[in-house]
Amino acid sequence: MDGNGLTTSPILEETFYALSRKQYSYKVSLTKEGLHLTKNVDDSTEKTDLIHIRDIIGCKCMRNSGKSDHCACRPAKAGTAEAARGGTAETDDCRVRVPYVEAGDCSAYLCVYAFVLKNVGAKNEKRDKMTVTLRFRNYSSYDENSRVATKWKLAIKSLLQARCEDGTIVAPSDDHYLGNHLLVIVNPKSGVGKSREIFQRKIVPILNMADVDYDLHITCMQNDARNLMRTSNIYKWGRGVVVLGGDGLMFEVINGLMERSDWQRAFEYLTLSVIPGGSGNGMAKSISYETNEPYNPDPILISALNIVGGIRCPMDLVRVETRTQVVYSFLSIGWGFIADIDIESERIRMLGSPRFTIWSIARLIGLRSYPARLSYSKINDLETETRMNNYARGTSGDFQVVADDEPVSIEFGMDPLEEFAVRERVESFSSIISKRTAFMSVNEAPSFSSIPDVIEGSEVWVRGPLSKLPPLSDPVPSDWVVVEDEFVMIHASYLSHISEDVIIAPKSKLNDGVIWLLVIKNGISRTTFLQFLLGLSSGNHLAVPNVEMIPVRAFRLEPLSEGSHLVVDGELLKHSPVQAEIMPGITNVYARQKFS
Repeated sequence: MDGNGLTTSPILEETFYALSRKQYSYKVSLTKEGLHLTKNVDDSTEKTDLIHIRDIIGCKCMRNSGKSDHCACRPAKAGTAEAARGGTAETDDCRVRVPYVEAGDCSAYLCVYAFVLKNVGAKNEKRDKMTVTLRFRNYSSYDENSRVATKWKLAIKSLLQARCEDGTIVAPSDDHYLGNHLLVIVNPKSGVGKSREIFQRKIVPILNMADVDYDLHITCMQNDARNLMRTSNIYKWGRGVVVLGGDGLMFEVINGLMERSDWQRAFEYLTLSVIPGGSGNGMAKSISYETNEPYNPDPILISALNIVGGIRCPMDLVRVETRTQVVYSFLSIGWGFIADIDIESERIRMLGSPRFTIWSIARLIGLRSYPARLSYSKINDLETETRMNNYARGTSGDFQVVADDEPVSIEFGMDPLEEFAVRERVESFSSIISKRTAFMSVNEAPSFSSIPDVIEGSEVWVRGPLSKLPPLSDPVPSDWVVVEDEFVMIHASYLSHISEDVIIAPKSKLNDGVIWLLVIKNGISRTTFLQFLLGLSSGNHLAVPNVEMIPVRAFRLEPLSEGSHLVVDGELLKHSPVQAEIMPGITNVYARQKFS
């Protein structure tokens, strides 16, 4: 480490002067760690502040508009006096406040946008926007100064586009850097119906700061997003697909991709992300929980930063099979109490997330139980199971694991589910009736043609990985646990949260290869069940008597009476026996950092 607090050699370095009541300057150094700002006052060096590269989302070169009356060149947070006075600098689509300049100014400006953590470790921890404005004026012509500013811009963007592997920055290339075009799918009716406003007011500015191009699609009917994913050329959206809405919209996107003949390539290519706009928002909260991001102060900001951060992280999906269809789930499978609330509270959807609390009280008063047979393949060694599933695998052939730091080739048949003989794929027979989709053209993206109509009544096949479970009509394997009883609820989760305020599976990871099976049998008192409900917001519900949490690879649920609801990712399925199996890490999502 040198005298300026640098641990690595600077890529670029300049001194920038500021004019105020007290003369001082900043020595600004760009390293692979980020921007180092060293303040010098009266020839004495003060501490160096680091704006880490992981907190920077973008930068823009600008030219002064000539409307100014003050001079300062320093990092400033929006809303402070330093940021509020002075003139403006402009690009084609952005304007910011910059220092005073004399007439005929030939300076070039570089604005660097970052969202830094504040109040780290405190209850009010959050991310604040910081804009660093650098003025380049070493030369007498704007073109020469602009070349220097552009050099800094390209260096910063190169670091942003790079990938970190074992602490080493990898140079951008087609293999390491995703395309910059994004598809944003907005459900205008999700939650309390403010998704369009959220997108324009909160998401668009962040995408602009990060120079991310996007296409915007507004859904106009149920299964619209599903049809779009099934029939579109998704490979023009190299940056990925973002859904702004509830968990049901992500369910449509995933299952639309699974209905493609090139489903495997599609999941390998696309990265998915979600902006919370629904009533539950379990996926958005789970990602921030796993990466220790401060979600609650501004959930939309944190989720948007996941997108422009551009780090791909694997996530498990679950294959769900009933007698009539196959779907793929990313969140949970519910039966009993929570499923009843999810479906029956739809009549007060206009209230947003409080609808779940209101209906919980109603259902607690009239607590129900249902007879069923539950069978499952229990995981006895979580550490080994998770380690096995942390390595990439395909749907056929070999995959690699590491034992004692040496690679070992293992046949696919050696999967922990090897006892389930691979059987012929059972496909969904659901026919999706499609309408012409509605695209909205936006300034940042050219408009493009709508997808062709699908012939009404045509069959749509769900594809995806082969099942290793026996058919629903056959008995379960002999080493499965089988329980026949009356149940208040059974809930299978593979994310930590099923909604923003319900941490149902605290130990769950996005890529742990585990289905967390929550089981509550009949006989629990209302008082004890109330303790369970109150503990859901903190994870303390697992300490309540008569509450079981079982890690499983697969399970089968056979209801023995009518009247119960079967809910997958908030979507109601036809009442039927159901079986589910984990599909480790077959999709990717955006997060601020890679999961452990």
